[in-house]
Amino acid sequence: MAKAQQLAQSDPYQNSITVASEANVDEDVLSRHVVALGAEDLKKIADIWQRRVQDNLARIAEGLTQLEKVADDQVPELVDQIKAINRQNIGDFQNYLVVVNALERKGGSEDDLKKHQAYIKGFVTELLLSYQWSAIFHLSKDWILSGRGGVRALSGVIQAIIVMAAAFLIGGILKKVSGRWLRVRNDENEIAAVVFPNVLRWGILVIGLFVALWGLGVNLGVTTAIIGGLGFLLAFMLQNLFQSVIGGLLLQTTNPYSKGDIISINQIVGTVIDVNVISTKLRTFDNRLVQIPNQSIWQGSMENLTKYRVRRVDLVFGIGYSDNIERAKATLSEMVQADKRCLKSPETRIFVGELGPSSVNVYCRPWVRTDDYWDVMWDLTEIGKTRLQNEGISIAFPQMDVHVYAKDKVTSDS
Repeated sequence: MAKAQQLAQSDPYQNSITVASEANVDEDVLSRHVVALGAEDLKKIADIWQRRVQDNLARIAEGLTQLEKVADDQVPELVDQIKAINRQNIGDFQNYLVVVNALERKGGSEDDLKKHQAYIKGFVTELLLSYQWSAIFHLSKDWILSGRGGVRALSGVIQAIIVMAAAFLIGGILKKVSGRWLRVRNDENEIAAVVFPNVLRWGILVIGLFVALWGLGVNLGVTTAIIGGLGFLLAFMLQNLFQSVIGGLLLQTTNPYSKGDIISINQIVGTVIDVNVISTKLRTFDNRLVQIPNQSIWQGSMENLTKYRVRRVDLVFGIGYSDNIERAKATLSEMVQADKRCLKSPETRIFVGELGPSSVNVYCRPWVRTDDYWDVMWDLTEIGKTRLQNEGISIAFPQMDVHVYAKDKVTSDS
């Protein structure tokens, strides 16, 4: 009861600001408290965590500089101090990421976000540059020469190599088996047969990596924090690539096209010759190779011209206003009936669809097999023009009639 009264009397929002700014705050605790904070306060807290990371890097650089100058008996103690600062820096950097991510979600200003994201991108590079080769030698010499540590490490390395080799082998086998199974199960969904096996293989490799690290005695909690930070950097730098991968995953769930289909994307028409998690490759009718990122396919407009077995051919014949419409429709009907490629069901429709500026537009819409679509469209366009002209029906074209009126001059004698 006393704690409940104390919580009710305190300022919860100010308490969240205090907790989120505290050094050594647990990442889970920090994540809970930044939810309530606004962009302005998150900006100040992000500056605090950035300064802590900068201070840690400066202390590490100073320690490494001293490491080259101190006596040999002082090296172990100094190395332990550098390691402690480095472990602290990993935690501080992860908290820094939590705050920056929250700032972005809360609509922080573009300038503030650019400042922090630019620093985050350079963090790993700066950290690596601060470690000199002589310092690395000092950090690892005693551990390797101890024998026990070196032997244990060698055993762990051998186990890690075996685990990763097994992960590669199992992942490769599962990729092949799942790919064949998906192709047999649904030969139309080429995207699924490509995406799922690759996702499965990489999942096995990631699991193998964590098992190998655990066998080496690596702290998986710290490793996860580092991987999370690197993942943030990679996602920021390769966001277009990741969007294309996500687009590929979304495309396989909807299965709008498969290998061999003729599709139209952004006014590009071609046959699908390859589908993967990043892009789709088309071969155009004039034999050009076009590679389109899956991101633009998913976010844009796409037409599958061969998805269904039957398609409708839309033909338009413009005849003159003085021509006989019924005779024109009968002529087109005879033309369709004479072509065996035109299907009887669905039924062909012939009708006047538009009264244009210079013509009466008669629409002829037969149904054909998808494989015959282009040949029928080209053939009937030519045959229709010839037949209409043989029946004395003119094919109208844009024209302009000019009428000149002469005004008589009236003259009178004065």
